[in-house]
Amino acid sequence: MPKVYRTMKCATDRFPVVESSNQGLGVRSDLQAGIVDVDLDADGFVVLNGHGMSVVPEWRKLPAFLIPSRLRDRCHKARGDNQTACFTMGAGPFQDGVFADQLELRKDKPHHGCIVPSASVPLSQFESNIIGTRSQWVIDEE
Repeated sequence: MPKVYRTMKCATDRFPVVESSNQGLGVRSDLQAGIVDVDLDADGFVVLNGHGMSVVPEWRKLPAFLIPSRLRDRCHKARGDNQTACFTMGAGPFQDGVFADQLELRKDKPHHGCIVPSASVPLSQFESNIIGTRSQWVIDEE
């Protein structure tokens, strides 16, 4: 399983907040909101085009606006929300492959990838699979 990082809001139990946002464990799919992380076909199934939940190979590779400001001593560009934390999951190299049950990592750039479904599934199933990883994410800001 590839090691990935993502900044997310931290719940009181120190696991990521489940939320359909760029700061939660989930994907944005509301076309009316104007920002989507996945494309859906006419039946509401996720299109397998590499779009999904964004991740990076190390938290310092995140855009500055996503790295919590409190980490400026470790990353001078940090200017993100201090209500978020840098979470990680996995242990292997940052390369395409199985990430978790019914989920895969698909790289689109050397320092960016997306967690995607391994098969076209309804959006609700994809979201459920992502949520199923919640207890495996740990905070790593070193």
